[in-house]
Parts: sequence; C-alpha cells; structure tokens
Amino acid sequence: MKSATALALAAALAALCACDRPKWAQADAPAAAEPPAPRAKKPHKVRVIPAVAGPTPPPPAWAASVIGKGLRDVYRKTGVCKGNADVVQQTYSGDPAGVQVHGWGWDLAKDARVQRVVLVDIGYRIVGAGNGGVPRQDVLEALPELGDANTGWNVDVPRTHGPLDAYGVVDGGEAVCPLGHVELGPPPAGPN
Repeated sequence: MKSATALALAAALAALCACDRPKWAQADAPAAAEPPAPRAKKPHKVRVIPAVAGPTPPPPAWAASVIGKGLRDVYRKTGVCKGNADVVQQTYSGDPAGVQVHGWGWDLAKDARVQRVVLVDIGYRIVGAGNGGVPRQDVLEALPELGDANTGWNVDVPRTHGPLDAYGVVDGGEAVCPLGHVELGPPPAGPN
C-alpha cells in the first residue's frame, strides 16, 4: 500500500514536471518580431541670426529718460504679465555693436498686449527699450484666449554678451512685470 501511494505520488510529481513549457520557450513558437528600425533623425537645423552691418539703433524716444537708470528707481510697482524673451532676432556689428531681442508680452491686469519693454543687465540697470505690437501669430495659436495676434515686442540693445532680463512697462508707466531672460554669451576673450 505504501508503495502504491508512493508510486502515485511520484507519478503526480512527474506529471507536474512535464507541464508545457511557456510559449516563449517552445521551439515551434513563432520568432519574436524584430524591433523596429530606429527612425532616421532629422538633421538639426542651425538657426542663422541675421547680421546688420550698422550700429545698434537708439532706443525709442519715450525711453530716453530711463536708459542707464536702475529699474526700481524708475518703476517702483510690480505688475503681472504673461510673456517671454524668446530669441536674438538680429545682430548689429557697427558702433555700438548689439542685438535685437524678440519676445512677447500680455498685461494680465489690463487684459491687453504689453506696449513697452525694457531690458536690464545683471545689476538691474536699464540698458535697452523697445515697443510692443509686433505680430506673433504663434502666440495667438498657442493662447487663443488672448485674441490679439500682435503681442510681440522687439528691443534693440547695445550689448553682445551677458545676461539680460526683460520687463513689460505696465500700469500707465508706473509698474513693470517680468517677461523673460536671455543669455547673450560669454564676454570676448581679452589679451593674454
């Protein structure tokens, strides 16, 4: 009797051990699909910034009294805006050399585009100024609730290196709101 029970137990264990192998391990299972070939990478587009042979244009007339002053010496209040300082639009190689910074801005309190913009250096000194009203269809497509395709701005600034911060001038010229930041690159190497 013991041997019959032992024999039955051994047969049961043998049956368990002889279960089907997983489908992935079966010799007659279809081969795994080849992984898809990597997609060809699109060539990286190099953006060429247009260069103008002349000097950096002067700031607009409204900004003559603020250029060179501290941001908080001129604008003591802070407004709230949406926007960005997007890109260097062009460079100027004349004297003074500089760049044109391009961006967009929206005054949330007034629910209108930003009409004036100032750029400040690392010490918050106003070094450039410009006007809004530049076409930015891309902004309108991304934010249709603005309802204005002319939220862009351009500021010409006699700078070729260093960080710059953009501020929209709002609240009737009493306040500024932060719009964005650009890095113009390292200073030129000096003599060794």
